[in-house]
Amino acid sequence: MFNAMNDIEKINIYFLPLAAFFVLISTAVTNFFTILTVLTAFIICIKNNNFSSIYKENFFKACLFIYFLLVVSYTYSIADPNEVTDALKKYIKIVYIPFIYYYLKKYKNEQMVINFFIYGSSLVLVLSYIKYFDLIKFEYFYEYIEFLSMSGFSESIINTKAIIFQNYIIHGVILSFYSFTCLYLASKNKNYVFYALSALAFVNVVFLNDSRTAYIIITLLSLLSFYKVITNNRIRLIFLLIISILLSSSFSENLKNRINIVSINKANVEIENYHSSLGLRYIWSKVGMDVFTTDPILGRGVGSFYNSTIIYFKKYNKNISEKFISNNPHSEFISISAQLGILGLLSFIIFLYYLITSSTSLMSIAVSLVFVVSALFNSVFYDNMLGLFSIIIISLFFKNKVKLQN
Repeated sequence: MFNAMNDIEKINIYFLPLAAFFVLISTAVTNFFTILTVLTAFIICIKNNNFSSIYKENFFKACLFIYFLLVVSYTYSIADPNEVTDALKKYIKIVYIPFIYYYLKKYKNEQMVINFFIYGSSLVLVLSYIKYFDLIKFEYFYEYIEFLSMSGFSESIINTKAIIFQNYIIHGVILSFYSFTCLYLASKNKNYVFYALSALAFVNVVFLNDSRTAYIIITLLSLLSFYKVITNNRIRLIFLLIISILLSSSFSENLKNRINIVSINKANVEIENYHSSLGLRYIWSKVGMDVFTTDPILGRGVGSFYNSTIIYFKKYNKNISEKFISNNPHSEFISISAQLGILGLLSFIIFLYYLITSSTSLMSIAVSLVFVVSALFNSVFYDNMLGLFSIIIISLFFKNKVKLQN
């Protein structure tokens, strides 16, 4: 019996590392191992009668309270039952955070989680450059993966030059954090392999990827790196020299094109043409403001944004297409305030306050930057993969829990 329990413990220790390994590879696999991690922590809490210790931190109480508000808001939600269920399933990730933190406290495998994250992300990084330089025919690769998994890839992934498994936003956000982590490890351990991996990820995000959210994140993390991580002036000079060379090379064409597209999209928004990423975010922000104005205290309930968009467009007689109707406004601030009103928005701000004020190490500051920027421009918890990635890194570095090693 003791040997069997010991074997189970040996297996349990790999759940979160495997979830971290697959963050850029498979949402389903990451979700599977994350749930196993949470269930493991839940069972240990039952066994040790230790639930009170999980929620003794104010930050964890904030996690629970936000989800509690979402559940209670079902009583007045204007959403259809399916939309309510879908939203509650997506937002339950916020409740996972204290359980993952407890799991890490129990198994003390933080370094293994980081290592597996680097292994998996490095694999995708290599594949990304192979795809970009067309070293192998990736259409055969996708056909083979689809045959094995019995599920397909979207055309937006297959037809892009450097995206492998996840969409360009998730690819860019995760590789931005990966680049910073590798640079931190390189600086701390004088490891030139990590310097190279960090540089390759930086180039991938800035010059090969299309995510404006990732551009903002990588810029902020680069500034943090330049002033706090890189202490050697020679390396700083090399860093600036590489960027200058890349900006004057053909690599910069994609970045220049994306900047030009932003200008075009902005001009289109001014003439009420919202058929672009920027345009959709703008019109959804207008929907959110309308909801916040008409139902400021409690919002319209969990999963209500979909019906709120319909109400808004009917109210203002807007000509719309199906893609304007969504339950995902691509901003956690808008999503929370539309569903839960000022009470929910204040709860989310308190959540961010405890997250940011607990961040005093460079890695925990980086986590806060990644999460806050992602929440501004994406509905983090509503998005499956971005939400899973966020709760993993928040749990890892909350209160500077991890001391990274080579």
